[in-house]
Amino acid sequence: MLDIGEFRNGHSGRNPLLWVQGSLQDFVQENLAEANSEPDDGIRFEKSFNLIRMVGIAGFDVELTSNLSDHLRFRDSDKTVKIFHHASFLEAHKRTSAYPPGLVDETLATLALFFPKGDKETERWYKKQGNADELDKSILRRPKVDMGIKEYRYWHDRLVILKTEFDESRPSTIAQWWNDRRDVSQWYPLWVAISLTVLFGLVQSIEGALQVYKAFNP
Repeated sequence: MLDIGEFRNGHSGRNPLLWVQGSLQDFVQENLAEANSEPDDGIRFEKSFNLIRMVGIAGFDVELTSNLSDHLRFRDSDKTVKIFHHASFLEAHKRTSAYPPGLVDETLATLALFFPKGDKETERWYKKQGNADELDKSILRRPKVDMGIKEYRYWHDRLVILKTEFDESRPSTIAQWWNDRRDVSQWYPLWVAISLTVLFGLVQSIEGALQVYKAFNP
């Protein structure tokens, strides 16, 4: 699925894809070419790097799209990442020559990464994103694929940008701090300190209340 042409009453935030000459197959392969120029030293896909953590920890907005060329596109102005979510469509086109070799499998691997199979939080989130007939629930049943960043040819650069933004993000709300367990060695001391602070504050409040009570009831 690709959005081709200009839309008079729409705005995609990118340059329109214009097919003016050549075959459709050549056009598709030209616009979904390999992209692996971003440096990827130190990039690792930990278990925490998934859709739910991007939303719950980094505060990203996720926008589901039907345009494959927008897949994993990150908009820094409002921290929005677009995800092509039609897994069934990709499965049906695994053996077609319309797409560059390996692109479909690579895209399915990214979906398995962001929508981990059996994750209840991910399932609940996805089911809230639209009507049942607009969603592709097979995306929730993708088997895990062990691929390192260097094995990605088409989505390499967008994955690098997305992972870098995720790693550099810092929680800004209590809920995000609670969910952020990327560094467990910092998470436990932080919440122990917060718990002790709350406990001591509660004890002091009780002591203060008792002193006031005794002052008026000698």
